[in-house]
Amino acid sequence: MAKRSKSEKEDEFVPKVNPYFAAALAWLIPGGGHFALARRGRGVTFFAIILICLGIGISLEGRLPWQFSNAPLTTLATFGALGSGLPCLMLRLGFGYEGDMTAAGYEYGGAFILTAGLMNLLLVLDAWDIAWGKEDRVAEDQDDPEEST
Repeated sequence: MAKRSKSEKEDEFVPKVNPYFAAALAWLIPGGGHFALARRGRGVTFFAIILICLGIGISLEGRLPWQFSNAPLTTLATFGALGSGLPCLMLRLGFGYEGDMTAAGYEYGGAFILTAGLMNLLLVLDAWDIAWGKEDRVAEDQDDPEEST
């Protein structure tokens, strides 16, 4: 059987789940994109990790950045925190959570909240790659060393 080139393999790939849907779901519900892509173990694990990280931040009464101003770092922090999707929106808009500046763990808690959002943004990119089949193609390339030469 004749071997196919990498470009032929890439051309024939058809995503099982719409990559835009997977990415949007991964942003909205942490781990949701992986769950939709039949990576249920990963999805549940990522959901737990993000919510635990947010929970630690909230228990330390950390800052939930929510400003769109002329201060570029504050705006970046806001977008970073929004990376956790629906949990962040529920905290801010649903419960009015802001954090307590006088709390001893205010800065550390804010770091946990921001980290949860940034981790989830990485998971969005991972779900996007899985939806496009890039993870499977990398595994195929590693299994067949003759094709890479």
